Amino acid sequence: MLTRMLNHFPLRTCLLAEGQQTWREGGSAKCNQVLVLLHGISSGSGSWVQQLDALGRHCRVLAWDAPGYGRSADLPDSQPGAMDYAERLADWLDALDVERCWLVGHSLGAMIAAAFAHRYPGRLDGLLLASPAQGYGKSDADTRERIYHQRPDVLEQLGADGLAARRAAALLSASATAEQVELVADSMKRLRLPGFRAASWLLAHDDIWCYLPVDVTVRRVICGGMDGITPPQGARQLAQDFDATEFVEIPAAGHACYIEAATLVNQTLMDWMSTGSAKTGST
Repeated sequence: MLTRMLNHFPLRTCLLAEGQQTWREGGSAKCNQVLVLLHGISSGSGSWVQQLDALGRHCRVLAWDAPGYGRSADLPDSQPGAMDYAERLADWLDALDVERCWLVGHSLGAMIAAAFAHRYPGRLDGLLLASPAQGYGKSDADTRERIYHQRPDVLEQLGADGLAARRAAALLSASATAEQVELVADSMKRLRLPGFRAASWLLAHDDIWCYLPVDVTVRRVICGGMDGITPPQGARQLAQDFDATEFVEIPAAGHACYIEAATLVNQTLMDWMSTGSAKTGST
């Protein structure tokens, strides 16, 4: 079972200026290439277990728990922007002596990855946005308020187990396996309300286009072909407007394509990283 694989990648912990930071790690710290994975709003570090396992044979793989997730300390501001998360990401990478990395952001993690690339382009070998959430910062006030309350209110009403029972399958396609749904649910059951509310504020009030385009040469966008949360047509348009070097649609996979189509996504990531170290500057 996929959830049993988590035993091979236990949570690691370090102390930053703003508090504890947790992550899971695959591969060796001696590897020259470092792959950093940022999860989405209803997820956590454990959702990347198939990447930690397979890609950890080729490079060092770091999957963080965003601030307020797992055992990572909350951000000081309960109404953060993507740059607040990006600065915590920079602090964590500094603590691990990671100067450069290949950065993947899934869903809401894509907005955080874009903010990091905007602020620190020289620290990236490449940027990959997977099923990117674009944010509602330019929407009307009523829409922003609805998006902000939508997910946390369900967590508060049903608890983490209830939310997982209701929503886990929605992140995958109808053909997903029971163990894939279980892995999604496992991360949802670990959600904490303060961190979930802060991330929901980010989704409701920020916009990925505050940070794009970025001066990172190797830019790629991927999306599941059956993604009903961030549909492929929107991701494809973002890739075009973002001037990504490539857009890859993952056939027959839902929103959490890296869980449902791990073999294909892993190969896509390996192909992306094989392009070599990116050069920064105007593109």
